[in-house]
Amino acid sequence: MWTTVAAFGRNDIRNIRRDTMLAGIVFGPFLYSVMMWLLPPITRLLDRLYGFDLVPYYPLAISGFQILGPAAVLGCIGGMLLLEDKDQRTLSALRVTPAPPLAYPLYRVLLLIAITPVFEIAALALSRRMDSESIVAAIPITVVAGATTAILATTIALLAKNKVEGLALFRAAGMLVFMVPLVPWFIDSPLGLLFGVLPPFWAAKAFWVMMDGGNHWPYTLTGAAYGAVLVILLLRRLSRR
Repeated sequence: MWTTVAAFGRNDIRNIRRDTMLAGIVFGPFLYSVMMWLLPPITRLLDRLYGFDLVPYYPLAISGFQILGPAAVLGCIGGMLLLEDKDQRTLSALRVTPAPPLAYPLYRVLLLIAITPVFEIAALALSRRMDSESIVAAIPITVVAGATTAILATTIALLAKNKVEGLALFRAAGMLVFMVPLVPWFIDSPLGLLFGVLPPFWAAKAFWVMMDGGNHWPYTLTGAAYGAVLVILLLRRLSRR
């Protein structure tokens, strides 16, 4: 099994190295950290010019740029790699090997779910907007964000025929991943839970509750369960392609 996983990993590294676009996107999550460094000067500027206090909105900004943002970027990379595999007929070739048809998509999904928390925790630490205790508390939430990464990647692979279509789909889906799930921040009623139909909502909501000192686990566990169901359904669909 580990030999198969190692072969998959080498194939991924080779694809990323030869595609300059994908190689550049890899650094996207860390660019979000640089943007977070600008929060204090922007806060001071808004306070001086307009008397507007941006500090209460820091959790919203962090959730957008460092929880949902990296998930969107990594989901794009995963989707592009799956489309590359489709162009190379990797999944078709695997059907004549001892490896089950589900092996490669499952590897890809598990890798995305595992690597997203690594990127996000590193980005949170680099941004210096949270203390170490809060960063550790956010680890389960980043795993939920990892499910969003896998959902986005498999959706792109299922709906797009090639990498050009995949990028176009990512730009369209990016709004659903990056912006729309943040709207409930401004809705102070249970109606905000209606946005839970969008998987990224649960990671964002759990993060806001955690930053406010509340119990984030109901949202984290709901998001994990919902994400797991969607990932399983998408994996089954992808393995039949």
